[in-house]
Amino acid sequence: MPCSRCEALPPPLPRDGILYMAPPIAPTSRLLEELFAALQAPCTQACFPGLLQSACSLDLLETVAARLGEELHQQELRDTKCLYLPHGNALEVGHLLRMQTLEQLLTRIRGEWLADMLAAGRIETWFQPIVHASAPREVFAYECLMRGRTADGALVLPQEIFSVARKADLLFQLDRACRISAVEAAHRHGIRHKIFINFIPTTIYRPEACLQTTFQAIQTRGLNPAQVVFEVTESEHVSDSNHLLTILHYYRTHGFRHALDDLGAGYSSLNLLSLLRPDFMKLDMQLIRHVDQDAYKAAITRNCIELARQLQVASIAEGVETPGELAWLQAAGVDYVQGYCIARPAPEPPRP
Repeated sequence: MPCSRCEALPPPLPRDGILYMAPPIAPTSRLLEELFAALQAPCTQACFPGLLQSACSLDLLETVAARLGEELHQQELRDTKCLYLPHGNALEVGHLLRMQTLEQLLTRIRGEWLADMLAAGRIETWFQPIVHASAPREVFAYECLMRGRTADGALVLPQEIFSVARKADLLFQLDRACRISAVEAAHRHGIRHKIFINFIPTTIYRPEACLQTTFQAIQTRGLNPAQVVFEVTESEHVSDSNHLLTILHYYRTHGFRHALDDLGAGYSSLNLLSLLRPDFMKLDMQLIRHVDQDAYKAAITRNCIELARQLQVASIAEGVETPGELAWLQAAGVDYVQGYCIARPAPEPPRP
């Protein structure tokens, strides 16, 4: 059965409702009471001890969101639990299990555009080629990169989208939408090279459920599993390495390959390299920047490339921007390269 956590978008926030809040300490509670009273939406004690309630509208909450960001510090926003119910919905014990942080609710209010973007299917995939270092005009694979569109067609870059998704608890749905979009776009453009699809391990509870629709899309679109490389992103946030191993084992048993992103961005990536034993490792773009001019970066990068060779892991240098960087990497023996020096990301798979 598919994962409802990944596939079900939260319902639209009601225009008018009751906001319930459970502050962590009494001073936070008093501050909230004063703030809502000043906005003509006084707080009262709800039916459960320590729980405040206030009848307010979504428009008022948008005003409150800006004020609370100034009056409460981040930890108070994270530790204050809340729930926004439509008028007429009586508060029940079961509702308390659905309480989220005040930070998540306020971000959701400010980022309602993202929930609308996901509901309307305005996530799209751009492509950037990964080429053979020894033959930079020969495409080896395409990395699938996410972009979003506003309702009027304006482009939204991934940094902003992922930042809002994390705080608004929409990361599960976003990550799934990106995977499905990548598969469909690769099929639509008739790509026969390998495709690198990013995934965030923390958005997958159980692969047999959370990845079911992704695998169905791959099968329906006729992609060969050996053509697909799942790329572990945000590896610095991986706290449960055993869970990540379970996900990657699931990929391997279904014929897919995997890559470790951003090698060299932190000490944890080297630990993950020994644990995950990926098919590909991607050298972080900050390591590659000016590698032809910086002796420290050159020494580290050369050792990473040699390490990959000894481990029989294919090496990919990301963020190659200049001919000098490319020439240095070719001389150092890296297997593949990608970056602006080769081609910029584009909606149509670009040629080098």
